[in-house]
Amino acid sequence: MKDLQANYSAIADEIRYYHSQILQQANRNSRVKEIYKGTHVLFSPLLYQPEFLLIGFNPGGGYYKWHGKIVENFEPMQALEYYLNKHRLGEQTKGLFAMAGRTQDLERSTVKINFYPWATDNIADFKELMKLLPSDLSSKLFHLSRVWTKTIIELFQPKTIICEGFKAFEEVQVLFPNKIEASTEENFRSFQTSSGLRIIGYKRNQGSILNKEVISELNQFKFLQL
Repeated sequence: MKDLQANYSAIADEIRYYHSQILQQANRNSRVKEIYKGTHVLFSPLLYQPEFLLIGFNPGGGYYKWHGKIVENFEPMQALEYYLNKHRLGEQTKGLFAMAGRTQDLERSTVKINFYPWATDNIADFKELMKLLPSDLSSKLFHLSRVWTKTIIELFQPKTIICEGFKAFEEVQVLFPNKIEASTEENFRSFQTSSGLRIIGYKRNQGSILNKEVISELNQFKFLQL
């Protein structure tokens, strides 16, 4: 656990540095300052070999909305964020896991990150932010986000990765070129790696998980009920 903490802290320190680089750009560009809502890395405790790793696309602007300042959170949280703050995606996720009979695993054995730790109100703002930043900086942010995500997956060794939306799934699946038993449904996608890691993604509309009742009954989702 000590090594896990040290390795995570090294990643968090790198992210903190690039957060400072974005803030420098915000001081020069009013639009960057307007849309950049800060950085949040880990939305849960630091757990080794959790049952689930949740990966979103990027953090939203909820912290800024409620506190009137950007988020700067680089440390693990005392519990999964969905149990600390009430919001739509969290409630939808808790409902999905309840349907699958895995509420305890969500609460006690789940880690959550985002593929990109840079917070914006929505994906459109995220894309605009990346375009507004100097090209060399934005290129580094895209590249390093892939490196950080893959490293976190390897460090934590989750049994299953759940991508919170197709946008997140599209980013994560690039990290695993060798896929086994890949499946694509209208509202659900999944594959397995050669090492046995299961990766799934569901379709979202903002905070809503589309057709979660149907998803919980799909054969590819049955592992949640084992």
